[in-house]
Amino acid sequence: MRKIVCASIVGLAVCFSALSASAQVKDKTFKDWTVYTTNLQGSKTCYIASFPKSKTGNYTKRDDPYFLVTRISDGVYEVSTSSGYPYKVGSDVSVDIQGNKFSMFTKGELAWAKDSKEDKQIIDIIKKKGTMNVKGTSTKGTYSVDKYSLMGFTAAYNRMQSVCK
Repeated sequence: MRKIVCASIVGLAVCFSALSASAQVKDKTFKDWTVYTTNLQGSKTCYIASFPKSKTGNYTKRDDPYFLVTRISDGVYEVSTSSGYPYKVGSDVSVDIQGNKFSMFTKGELAWAKDSKEDKQIIDIIKKKGTMNVKGTSTKGTYSVDKYSLMGFTAAYNRMQSVCK
């Protein structure tokens, strides 16, 4: 079920800059994180999202990168990201939250934490830190490093929990 929800959310997240009222609703922004709600298969789904504050790398062109935390069900949250291009097959995305390092598996243009235990670890650390770097490698062999602000994450996360009970 985790992959099904993720695939649905991805369709929404890829179009962040052109939000459609029928597809998703922007609930509230807390500094650098925004809470969104949508209906998937007749059920309310919530997620929080952020875009990087700075982007570096040797790429020439890519779509907008983003980082998401999606509420799958009560008490179950999923961490995912996109660097804005298809990832190199078999590559991992490196996430560095001020010295706390994680490796996310990739498929197409998306990357996820290895399991729900790691999702929880990442969320718990993000709540305590100020910045996060996400590094990915494209199918062309180029790389990107995106720096995210974690300001407002905890407030957005708490809001997501209350909105999607």
